[in-house]
Amino acid sequence: MRRFTADPVARADVREMVRLATLSANAGNAQPWRFVAVDDPALLAAMRAAVEERLDEVARWPEAEGSGAAPNASAVRKATTLFADAPLTIAVFGLPYESRIDRLLTLRGVSREERDRLRARPDLQSVGAAVQVLLVAAHLLGYGACWMCAPVLAAHRLEVLLGAEEPAHLAALVAVGVAAGPPAG
Repeated sequence: MRRFTADPVARADVREMVRLATLSANAGNAQPWRFVAVDDPALLAAMRAAVEERLDEVARWPEAEGSGAAPNASAVRKATTLFADAPLTIAVFGLPYESRIDRLLTLRGVSREERDRLRARPDLQSVGAAVQVLLVAAHLLGYGACWMCAPVLAAHRLEVLLGAEEPAHLAALVAVGVAAGPPAG
């Protein structure tokens, strides 16, 4: 869902969505996530500005010129910032996860890149599972939702705006609201 009415999302519904998301399957039951619900229009506007500023920077990269991948088209900007038009955006943060086997691989001298390949990033898999349950919970409560990773391009700025503390890192934004019509086909 990418279009929402201005109707607010009830706080009780936000709590229930997040509660259900925290029941997701996750590596070692570590629950390596944090959720920040944002419904303040001024903060959503600041988040949009941070993402747009980052898109402008990327569009100026020499590699972007003539690549066909430059993020300066209005459609790209709209798709990357639609979270700011939703009455609620839930920022999903991931936390590091390290199992005993991860520690053993580290002691063995296995690089981070190779550990990530061997272990398939259980931290990100856990966050992904939680986001999926969050989406289903939103739907069950009568809302539309959109899982967004593109705004993470501006993760550092968004983390500052949202008061994230190390070692949390922004993994996704989920726009939530009452659907303004059927999903676009």
